[in-house]
Amino acid sequence: MPEEVGPVDLAQVERYEFTVEFPATSLPQLTVDEPAPVGRGAGPDPVRTLAMAIGHCMSSTFFHSLDRARVPVGPIRTRVLATVGPNERGRRRVQGLRVEIRAQPLHEEDRPRFDQCVAIFADYCTVSGAVREGIPIASDVRPPDAPP
Repeated sequence: MPEEVGPVDLAQVERYEFTVEFPATSLPQLTVDEPAPVGRGAGPDPVRTLAMAIGHCMSSTFFHSLDRARVPVGPIRTRVLATVGPNERGRRRVQGLRVEIRAQPLHEEDRPRFDQCVAIFADYCTVSGAVREGIPIASDVRPPDAPP
């Protein structure tokens, strides 16, 4: 059964810089921005934020798979590279993401279970799976005093 997660609230500071808050949590406020010369680069831009979400979800899902299989590993390191370019209408779009996860089992006898986790974990990743399948996005623009 679907569950609603959030909200995530953004408030404009100036131009492209926004603060991000996570109500009803103890999470700290974040700053997001566009890089110079458009913005000031006060925080990660939308492409890096998407890359971060994908990398975090895939890394966490991989760790969960390893943990369930009782395969100890050293610290997991992940790098996400985004490719951005024009679509058929000339609009800039994220065209692809490459996720590089670096990990290995602490004990070579765990290699078969480690390899099994590598083979299956991506299928369980909530965020990358949704992006891969295409998430429907509804948007609504109203005056600030309009009811929700």
